[in-house]
Amino acid sequence: MIFVISLTAALWSIAPASSIAAPPPPTDAVQLLDPPQALPAEDYVDAAGTAASLKAFAGKVVVLNFWATWCAPCVKELPSLDRLSGLLPPDRFKVLALSNDRGGAKQAAPFLAKLGLKHLAADLDPKSALTRALGLRVLPTTYVLDQEGMIVAKLEGMAEWDNPAFVDWLMAMAPPQ
Repeated sequence: MIFVISLTAALWSIAPASSIAAPPPPTDAVQLLDPPQALPAEDYVDAAGTAASLKAFAGKVVVLNFWATWCAPCVKELPSLDRLSGLLPPDRFKVLALSNDRGGAKQAAPFLAKLGLKHLAADLDPKSALTRALGLRVLPTTYVLDQEGMIVAKLEGMAEWDNPAFVDWLMAMAPPQ
């Protein structure tokens, strides 16, 4: 076991500069993308109903989650994403949860309110354009984008995003200046 940890640490220390700087993800469920992938150009719709671009978050680490009201693991995961959003400094991070519900904001907004979420808005991928462009296979799926807007990690399935290991991992990606 010591060899595996040492080898992982050694490989991590020689990763390309565009890779996540440190530490490795807190679970094997997170798939690191090497090389990082470019973000598709498709827009999403923000909670106000306006077309929006992920490029607007340049300079921030983005946790991009895809969910739906009918998806039980998504519903279970949403509170942890909401708490994560409240923990991360907004000048360096953005937690963006995109609903894939066909009912759009009329369905997603009351659902989020019913859950008592304070930090997540009813942002949407209404025609699943971004979902298709990313090749999404399951809900929930979460992508982590680095400060250059490159996809550096992916997790298919749910996670407790506000657990200290995840928070530390994310904070290491965008340390205070």
